[in-house]
Amino acid sequence: MILRENKVALYVRLSKEDTNESIDNQKKILLDFCLNCKFNNYCFYIDDGWTGTNFNRPQFQQLITDIFNYKINTVIVKDLSRLGRDYIKVGEYIEHFFPLNNVRFISINDNIDTASDNSLNDLIPFKSIINDMYSKDLSKKIRSSIKSMQKRGLWTGGCIPFGYKKDLKNKHKLVINLKEAKIVKLIFNLAYNDYSPSMIRDYLINNNIKTISQIRKNKDSKWSITVIKNILTNEVYIGNLVQNKHYRFSYKYRKIINNPKNLWIKKENIHPAIISHELFKIVQEKMNKKTHSNKKIFSSILYCFECKHKLSVRKGRNNKFYLCCNYYRSNLKKQVCSSHGFSYNCFIKEILTFLRNNSLKIEDISKLEISQNKDVFIFLKN
Repeated sequence: MILRENKVALYVRLSKEDTNESIDNQKKILLDFCLNCKFNNYCFYIDDGWTGTNFNRPQFQQLITDIFNYKINTVIVKDLSRLGRDYIKVGEYIEHFFPLNNVRFISINDNIDTASDNSLNDLIPFKSIINDMYSKDLSKKIRSSIKSMQKRGLWTGGCIPFGYKKDLKNKHKLVINLKEAKIVKLIFNLAYNDYSPSMIRDYLINNNIKTISQIRKNKDSKWSITVIKNILTNEVYIGNLVQNKHYRFSYKYRKIINNPKNLWIKKENIHPAIISHELFKIVQEKMNKKTHSNKKIFSSILYCFECKHKLSVRKGRNNKFYLCCNYYRSNLKKQVCSSHGFSYNCFIKEILTFLRNNSLKIEDISKLEISQNKDVFIFLKN
């Protein structure tokens, strides 16, 4: 049998909603307890800013790992709510995990000590339920408060839209970030001039225009089509706030679920606009136009003959479609593939000839294993 180290874990947790708690206060209570009980070999595990309903806290998980590695034989908390506010999970740890791993658990303010035959230990499930009910009630109050603020047109948090920043005088209001707003205007102007999202992405990359992450976090990243589309379709840039798009399944789980549009909360002309209503409307119309009829048929099965990465169907400035290598355009400076493009009309003629020669129909095109078929690859050579 492997013996555990005679080491005490002092666990401290503080969530953003714990207005009556503090890290220092918890540490003092735990240290005084260790002094009175003559526990000399101890270490702190501190999770600051973590809710009690989430047990995937960094330091708590480290504590569990140390228990598995026989480094801890006693866990002490100020009270049960510091361990957690999910009565099911708290019960699993106190009733099963700690006893099975021969770990003593002490909750100071609750007078709970699993090493003693204490009648107060029988109250653990009830106290855990009360802590859980507190979290549930708090979650309801927070949701109600947030929804009320959204109906009044106040910004309720989350990632601040690119081009804006919080008003220093009122954190629930957005004001224009001039540096970022220039890039937003550039993106809309390119879209107005018939640039597709992929063309805009390439333009920004080729002209070394900094991304959101590069500007705000100094973190290396690249522009993506998804980010471009999100910017071009976001009503925030004409002064509107559209919130309550998502909700959490439960106060105990972090999973985000999308709300149907009829539940979105929209308030118009709430903050300064970066883009005019006219420009925004024109860009939406351009984006909603139907693309080339055959584009969807080939979008997922075209590959570059040279680097074997996917090709895309793009629209040029002369309103003619052409094929190009996505891998090459996304990595221009690395020279991972050579510069080439293919006329989409020529490709259609070649592929139709191929289908006729092989007694295939246009509906069969999606069944072709193009990435494995060198006969089809030949049409995609420069």
